[in-house]
Amino acid sequence: MVRCIIGLGGPLAKEFPFLRAHVGRAFVEHVADAQGFGPWRPNSVALADFAEHGSGLVLCRLWPDTTQEPIQAQHAAKQALKYLGVRSAQHFVLCHAELRKSCGRFDVAEGPRSAPVWAKPVIEAVSPEFTPGKKAYEQPMRIMFGVGAPSRSSLSPRMDRFRESRVSGREANAILQSAFPAAYEWLQKRWLGPDAVTGGAVLRRKLPQDKRRQELELEARRMRSDGAADR
Repeated sequence: MVRCIIGLGGPLAKEFPFLRAHVGRAFVEHVADAQGFGPWRPNSVALADFAEHGSGLVLCRLWPDTTQEPIQAQHAAKQALKYLGVRSAQHFVLCHAELRKSCGRFDVAEGPRSAPVWAKPVIEAVSPEFTPGKKAYEQPMRIMFGVGAPSRSSLSPRMDRFRESRVSGREANAILQSAFPAAYEWLQKRWLGPDAVTGGAVLRRKLPQDKRRQELELEARRMRSDGAADR
């Protein structure tokens, strides 16, 4: 069964550090390189490039820039899913940038509600239409990657300029090393089952006691040396 991950953004996602609004496409390109997917394969019928994995996961990057060409991107997204034979909203996910979260974090939501303007048109285009009386109303899942937000200072750039600005090197590393691996592993566990073998990035957490680990180790060594002196 094919399951598709669509990264929203444009070709500028290839540049490092990438533009904030293009992080969704940067995610699928990063996963393709880091997780052993096949080479990107262009398909003119689907208006997209695909990279496939033996597990049945398929990465997709649309040819139209979703931040600049929303109408063309809507058509491309529908064509890509049709070409792959994906019929259920539970079998694909859209990945995009989120200004309400800090860099290095990700979250998950369903449907177009509260989606940012550069992602909402595509999400709405591939969302099943509501049918009165239908209880099970499937909504596509979306993974939101935090890219920070402008400060409230009058000197800060306007929202449209900020979303097209580049993340700093530090922010890019936080996204690449923390958010991307954890989000991909979370998706593997959801689609391939809890027994899917992963690197464990999604389970890594900083517990309060971990912050004091060095202090506790020093204290333990001091107590051992004091005990040896008493003997």
